Amino acid sequence: MATSIIEICNNALGAIGELPITSLTDNSKAARSCNQRWPSVRDAVLRAHEWACCCTDASLPASAVAPLSPEWDYAYPLPVDLLRVVRVSTTEARLIELWEVVGRELLCSDTAPIIVRYVKREVDPQQYDALLSEALTTRLAYELAPSLEIVSANLISQLRESYKDCLREARGVNAR
Repeated sequence: MATSIIEICNNALGAIGELPITSLTDNSKAARSCNQRWPSVRDAVLRAHEWACCCTDASLPASAVAPLSPEWDYAYPLPVDLLRVVRVSTTEARLIELWEVVGRELLCSDTAPIIVRYVKREVDPQQYDALLSEALTTRLAYELAPSLEIVSANLISQLRESYKDCLREARGVNAR
C-alpha cells in the first residue's frame, strides 16, 4: 500500500526504468509527466472499479428545478467528489432501478431524498488499499511510458496486461 503520490509515481517510474523523483515539481521530464498525468490516471482508475476504500453514501435532496426530460420527475445534484454512481436507493432502502446521470445531476422518478452509493475522488493515497495502489502504479507506468519515450512495445503491452490483471483481481476480491 502506497503512502504518497510520490511513492506511486516512483513505483511507476521504476517499472519503466526511470529514475525516481522527489517531488511533482522537480525540474525533470519524469516529474512533469507525473504531475500532468496523475490526476486523470487517478480518476480513471477509481472510476474503473467499485473500490471499497473509495465508496461512500450520500443523501441527495431533489433540485428545486425539474428536469427538462419528460422521462424523469426529479433531478438530484451530485456530490462534487463523485466519480461513479454504484447504487441508488430510497431512504427506506428500496433499490431504485431506473435512473440516469446527465451532467452533474442524477435523474429519476423517485421522490426525495434518495441515497446514492458512489465512488468518490479520494485524493489521499493513505486511504488506498494495496490493490488500488498497484492498479494506480501500473496504469500510471503504462501512461507515462510513451511520454518518457519508452518505446518498448513489449513493456507497454506487459504494463497494460498488468493493469487489467489488477482490475480482475480487485473484482474477484469484491465478489468474495
